[in-house]
Amino acid sequence: MRSPGSTFDLRAALSEEVRGALAEVENGGNGPEAVHACRVRLKRARSLARVGHTFAPGLSAVFNDSARGIMRALAEARNFAALEKTSRSLAKRSKRRAAQGLKAVSHALEAAREAAAPIDLEAVNAGLRDLLALAQVWPEASARQVKRGARRIVRRARKAWRQAGEHGAPADRRHAWRQREKDRLYAASLLDEVWPTRRRCGANARLVSLLGREHDLALLGRELEASPALARNAAEAALKAVKAERKQLTKRARRVAERLHAGRA
Repeated sequence: MRSPGSTFDLRAALSEEVRGALAEVENGGNGPEAVHACRVRLKRARSLARVGHTFAPGLSAVFNDSARGIMRALAEARNFAALEKTSRSLAKRSKRRAAQGLKAVSHALEAAREAAAPIDLEAVNAGLRDLLALAQVWPEASARQVKRGARRIVRRARKAWRQAGEHGAPADRRHAWRQREKDRLYAASLLDEVWPTRRRCGANARLVSLLGREHDLALLGRELEASPALARNAAEAALKAVKAERKQLTKRARRVAERLHAGRA
């Protein structure tokens, strides 16, 4: 029997996100836009599964592990596309020599993306159907359980911010922080009026965007350090531009995070 206070159907919401991911793969194949849209749907679903951790911890862990496996299969295509876009965008705002190097990098990444092995869409499709089966057996949640799960998402985001909010924090902590802020953003937007605190989706979305761009610049910097030939004769200037841009994004992310988490939001 449904709890009288329950206003959010977690099982239905999870199933909808997984069906959306399936539709993206079935309609768009392995194109960059379809891959990105599928990954976003999976991230939204994983955020909901983390809300459900408080009353179905075992199922939540299995769901997240299964979704992570599917996302790994899509990661290479996503990374090539994201880094190509990052290098091309930064080139437009950089000085001549750095711009030349970054344009060369974007062309090299585009070539690598086109030459990469195609995504095994059959395996991805099968994984998504298994994930949908997990979503459809999720236990019904009471309003209190959903709110407890939402508050857990908030606490995890705040803890990750405290551990990684300063410039120079280890890359794994910055990555974990970005993931936790994404969880908060997706969960708050999906739960809508059921969310137990101020949602602050605008500030949360800005922070996620800044942290995402910072992450892509970090990956791009590592690519340049490992393979300076990507930038031809301008690797040093290109890497300097990458580091300067990343530093600015880190400062902006810190300011937005302080506003977002003010008052224990």
